[in-house]
Amino acid sequence: MSSGEPLTDADRDPWLEIIRMKAEHMCVEQLADPSSTTRAGVVIACSALKKTYRDILRGDIRTKNLPDSHQEPPHLDTLPTYFMFIKGERDELMERMQKRQGHFMKAKMLDSQLQTLESPEGEKGVVVVSMESSTEDQVRLAREGLSTMVNGTL
Repeated sequence: MSSGEPLTDADRDPWLEIIRMKAEHMCVEQLADPSSTTRAGVVIACSALKKTYRDILRGDIRTKNLPDSHQEPPHLDTLPTYFMFIKGERDELMERMQKRQGHFMKAKMLDSQLQTLESPEGEKGVVVVSMESSTEDQVRLAREGLSTMVNGTL
């Protein structure tokens, strides 16, 4: 991506499954810690533009394309996965991207990313917040939405 070329699905799939696997392992470790007083969980930042990418992150799809060096995941079938979708319009996205310095994803890639985007709106476990909202409001709305999804325990 730093050279201006978007990743292919073949590039992404194993990477996404490794992310899911790492999250599962981290939750198992958290649950095994007798001194822990908090809910087990992991926060991951990832664009997950397509539904299939989100399904891999949810653990609904196992690609079996993992490098041999990765261990088998614990398969926490009950590990819930939630997404926060920050929805914004192209012009606002472009303006923000042009202001960033030194980021690996160049602004010229925005259109291909938007063409790839399969909006998660309406999918189970997705909270949608507006990009135009302040960061504080985005956080508040995300927490409220996530809290509702996990029965007020967040």
